Amino acid sequence: MESLLGKFLLSGLGILVLTEEKIVKFIEELTKEGEITQKGKKELLTEIIEKGEEKKKEIEGKIREKVENMLSQMNVATKMSSSLQ
Repeated sequence: MESLLGKFLLSGLGILVLTEEKIVKFIEELTKEGEITQKGKKELLTEIIEKGEEKKKEIEGKIREKVENMLSQMNVATKMSSSLQ
């Protein structure tokens, strides 16, 4: 189970890296074509990074919630439940 979850998370990270590369390439192309300025490029990258971090935290929270729910349904002991006893 742990390796399956690990593989899932690693594949998600791989997708994020590919997406980041595509975003940077796209912004570079916009800059070269004169669609945005260097200042605009920096602002756009900053905005994308900030929104990405927000979404990352949101997704991590949802994953954590789902995993905790699954573990609870399976009656698997966790650090939290172990410390309560």
